[in-house]
Amino acid sequence: MQDFAHLFSDSVAAWLRGRGDARFLRYERHYRAERSAAKDATSFDLEKSNEVYAARCRHSGGRLALVVQSKAFRHLVVFLTMVWAGSLLIPIIGASQPVPVAIMLVASFGALRIKRWRERPRRR
Repeated sequence: MQDFAHLFSDSVAAWLRGRGDARFLRYERHYRAERSAAKDATSFDLEKSNEVYAARCRHSGGRLALVVQSKAFRHLVVFLTMVWAGSLLIPIIGASQPVPVAIMLVASFGALRIKRWRERPRRR
């Protein structure tokens, strides 16, 4: 196996100084939390703490992945797609048949309100 450490000396030095890299701050928070959770200085095991941190990093997705998988992002994408499609279709169809387009818009907004009303938790 080839060692490429000599290529990354500046990046590693920057990481160890905590300059411009959020990974260092995340590790520092983990280290301090684990250290304070230990009962005394002799019970703290740095090697075990590092293994826990590595496992947590391995299993956690990136922040971008969490945003993309969120419910709010999915709703936003659907909303923007519908706004885009509506802005293309409604003026074209509305110019030739304004009454059916108005009925369709009123019905769709009414259906959305009824759907949200039914999904709302019941208060007692």
